[in-house]
Amino acid sequence: MAKKIHADWLTRPLVKQVLEVLGPDNMRFVGGAVRDTFLGRPVKDIDAACRLHPQVTMELLERSGIKVVPTGIAHGTVTAVLDDETIEITTLRSDLETDGRHAKVAFTEDWQQDASRRDFTFNALYLTSCGEIFDPFGGIADLEAGRVRFIGVAEERIMEDALRIMRFFRFHAWYGAGALDDEGLAACQKHIALLESLSGERIRDELLKILMAPDPLPSLCAFVDIGGADVLKLGLVNTARLKTYITHEQQRQLAPDPILRLACWLSVKRGGVKALASDLRFSNKERSRLYSALEGVSVAPLQSPSQLRALYYRFGRDAANVAVMAGDEEPSDLCLDVLNNWQVPTLPVKGGDLVALGKPEGPEISRRLRELEMLWVESDFSLSKDDLLAQI
Repeated sequence: MAKKIHADWLTRPLVKQVLEVLGPDNMRFVGGAVRDTFLGRPVKDIDAACRLHPQVTMELLERSGIKVVPTGIAHGTVTAVLDDETIEITTLRSDLETDGRHAKVAFTEDWQQDASRRDFTFNALYLTSCGEIFDPFGGIADLEAGRVRFIGVAEERIMEDALRIMRFFRFHAWYGAGALDDEGLAACQKHIALLESLSGERIRDELLKILMAPDPLPSLCAFVDIGGADVLKLGLVNTARLKTYITHEQQRQLAPDPILRLACWLSVKRGGVKALASDLRFSNKERSRLYSALEGVSVAPLQSPSQLRALYYRFGRDAANVAVMAGDEEPSDLCLDVLNNWQVPTLPVKGGDLVALGKPEGPEISRRLRELEMLWVESDFSLSKDDLLAQI
């Protein structure tokens, strides 16, 4: 008899409407929504598997007034949209050909075939509209045990899609307990070089998701042990510093910040990190934050409030956070007060003030402003406009 669970999201308007339009016998929900519901965790994205051909799915949904986006139509995936709700719906399929990055698929109406092509046992849990779970590969037992286990032969699953190496460590970070699955870990180690064939964007997304986990350290350490850091050209990593940062982050009840955690984990210099950020296709904002955080790493631990304010002013809040929390010493109350309450001031002198004093416009103005700014910062921002202009 199938296990039943209560999923309150089954009553959401879009879910109910999609079930009505496509037919409850043709649909089962799968993936993270089922996994997290079983564990009592918040549900974000909702994915569904469907027996209908994607074109039929689109036509039925559009006819009922639901907006449909063909997000991955070649692989049978469309996204239903209603107000602020979305459901990603994918036609049941089997893999005909795979090359480690892409797959050629065939659509099917066989639930078992669809389950067999998935990566891990607890990602092949299907939930009906009545709340019944179908579990063809023992995913519930693995989920309860905190065990991330490949479906079938681990090596075969990895050869089908090399990104599953990263996903193995990511899912362990979020759902695992104890040691990583021996067969899965051995298969990842044997084929770790396959990561070099993947796009930087895919690697980056998985790495940041690992770092977002409440405690990513066991997964990260295992990944390093099998040569993952070498393949990704992360250089030497500093797990002890990352552990310290996470401890202080949790003590302050801050949300996990993957960019700051990454900066604490890396030991390479800024030039090397620039190459890494380029290889992994970090956005401009992510690069800026990472470089700022590295400035904080370079001076951690920083316990002087005046030095902290100077760092904060020059390199931003991310640098200040890391400088205080990546060191072994407990952050001082004075430094925490800077992080929590200090407002970055504005240099009280402008170029026009120097021109008014008879200084010629041009590069000399910029040079003198930089000199005054340095004096102002060294004074812990205490010098007034008149004090600074008196230096001219």
